[in-house]
Amino acid sequence: MQILILLSLNNSPKVALKNLQNWLLYIKRCFIMFYNYYQYDDYNFDSCTAKGVCATDPTISSLQEVIIMYLKQLAFYTLKLKKRGVTNKIIKDNIINTLSGLVSNTDYSQEQFKSIIMTIYENLRQSKILYERICKDNNINAEKLESQLKVDKQLNLTEAIKQGEKEFIRKNKLLTPKQRHLYEIMFVLIKNVCINLIQLNSYGQNCEDAYYSMLQLLNMINYRKVSPEKLKKVIESFTKINYKLIRMIHDVEIKTYGTPETVEVSFSTRPHKAVLVSGSNLKELESVLKATNNTDIDVYTHGSMIVGHTFPKLKIYPQLKGQFGLGVENCLLDFATFPGAILMTKNSLQNVEYLYRGRLFTTDLNAPKGVTKIENGDFKPFLKSALDAKGFAKGQVREPLVLGFQDEVIEKRVDSIIAKIRARDIKHLIIIGILNHTSLQKRYFERLLKTLPKNSYAITLSTYIPKANTFQINSSYDFSIMYKIMEEFNKKMPDKMFDTSVFLTKCDKYAIANMLNLKTLGAKNIFLSHCSPMVINQIILDAFKDIFDIKVISTPRDDMAIIER
Repeated sequence: MQILILLSLNNSPKVALKNLQNWLLYIKRCFIMFYNYYQYDDYNFDSCTAKGVCATDPTISSLQEVIIMYLKQLAFYTLKLKKRGVTNKIIKDNIINTLSGLVSNTDYSQEQFKSIIMTIYENLRQSKILYERICKDNNINAEKLESQLKVDKQLNLTEAIKQGEKEFIRKNKLLTPKQRHLYEIMFVLIKNVCINLIQLNSYGQNCEDAYYSMLQLLNMINYRKVSPEKLKKVIESFTKINYKLIRMIHDVEIKTYGTPETVEVSFSTRPHKAVLVSGSNLKELESVLKATNNTDIDVYTHGSMIVGHTFPKLKIYPQLKGQFGLGVENCLLDFATFPGAILMTKNSLQNVEYLYRGRLFTTDLNAPKGVTKIENGDFKPFLKSALDAKGFAKGQVREPLVLGFQDEVIEKRVDSIIAKIRARDIKHLIIIGILNHTSLQKRYFERLLKTLPKNSYAITLSTYIPKANTFQINSSYDFSIMYKIMEEFNKKMPDKMFDTSVFLTKCDKYAIANMLNLKTLGAKNIFLSHCSPMVINQIILDAFKDIFDIKVISTPRDDMAIIER
């Protein structure tokens, strides 16, 4: 009765009862998630499954179709203007920001979607007019793309949704399933590149090659008669551009924050006010650390942001206490149990739940309902939210994690492995990524390493079984350290007298791009752990496995049989 009275303030009894039912449902979901997580510890009980909704909202899908239709046409005219020596930084920024912000299930308002659509439409209209005028002034026949959409200032969300649905149906009729899946994979890569361009730009650097290569890929979506074989080759070529961009970001991070060092990262908490920083943009983590200086607020990282602890110029901040939670696949659980303000860095927003709305902040250009936007680098509202929150009352002690690696250690180990390969002692190289916090994975890799044949060698970033043909590196990097290892082998042994198999144990928005990068670097077999539909669309993942020969982890015996073929 007391709860009903509390929830009925400023509401009718009917609304209060509905609110109570919603809260009880969330409490039930959290209980199921806690219980199943610690019982089974697998992705099947992540926040996506606990919610019961893992697919993209059809309304958002329709609106994204509208935005994509304009973006691909804008790419066409932007490339045509580039050939005529005309560029526009405002339009460039709009394209990159819009593409990077197309995150599934983000709860944007009607006005936000309308603003995005109208901005891109106006950019398209101006670019088309300018291109046609330049062609006319130079007596050149202007190429044209007929628009399927008619947009004016009276556009409303309902009409946009209908237009998006029509485009979705039209696309399904004109494209084969394989073409459709390849276009979807292309679009995933396009978004990855835009996110990377924004991250690189935060350090004051640009990569024009990556930007215009991205536009060329986006422009290809305008043409429906491209064969699947050509699409696949284009994707593989674009992967090299994306990889170059990733290396640029890694290099500028080292230049800015120093060479990563081996460090013990705490997973414990202490009784104190605190903020949580989630995502992958180290520049924004640095901004939070500067803002929390002399505020008596602790800073914890979440997900991929754990890498910040290994950089010398970031770990000098005493308020950077450690890592909290289990990562992106469990963000509902992690965020709901964190008793302070939470910052999602650029392009890191996932589903926003009522359990933590009001405590969630973002630096994205568009903040969905229930999320506060950080304006002009002003973190005062963020810090105030942390101080107003209850903070950690008791704190908990958990096992720390040792992270980091030294290049010279890897180089020496690679040299010793190469010597054994040339002596015909090693035929197969296996690289195992970091564990995704599940006991199922741990048991799997323990069995795999225990039964590892003598002619195989494993470099593992997680599970370790003391054996002569196994080497462990404590690292949170997962993909970047894999790149380092693959690069060393390619540089020192270009004749490839061995097969490389990689086990990817971490699913995030970069997983598809990173699998393609590893394929480009020479990985023969790539085994992917089971991914939550919240992170990677299952249809896209199935198509990706089929087209690019990606395997899903099954049993140690069966997977080892594949490796030894």
